Amino acid sequence: MSAPQTYGASLYDLAKDEGMSREILVDLEGIVSLFNEHPAYVKILDAPQIEREILNEDFLGKVNRYVLNFLKLLSEKHSVHHIGECFKTYEKLYNEDNSIKIVNVTTAKPIGKHLEEKLLQKLEKKTGGKVVLKMHVDKKC
Repeated sequence: MSAPQTYGASLYDLAKDEGMSREILVDLEGIVSLFNEHPAYVKILDAPQIEREILNEDFLGKVNRYVLNFLKLLSEKHSVHHIGECFKTYEKLYNEDNSIKIVNVTTAKPIGKHLEEKLLQKLEKKTGGKVVLKMHVDKKC
């Protein structure tokens, strides 16, 4: 297991023990999205000379305290750029524990909410569990 996978698994274990696994999942998902939109910010947080207090200014009171401390740890290790991999490990463990199956759906054009809902219902009935659809549009299909 790589270091980012270990970090993600450790955070999940803590979140599960504290009964906060869903809350932390949502916070991490938002942070990964934010960092994907602002890659320069990630470079700043990974820089050795950066003051870690910048994270307090940007995230204190906006994310769970464990998520904030996790970001500080990654920043101290100059590993904020690995947040996506940490999140994937966290999400995988969360989904396994909650019997959630991820289904990637690729279509040539958007299918609309009604058809998406029908597909979701059929898949949940077929699998007998919770399904999360990850919709992708590939015009080459």
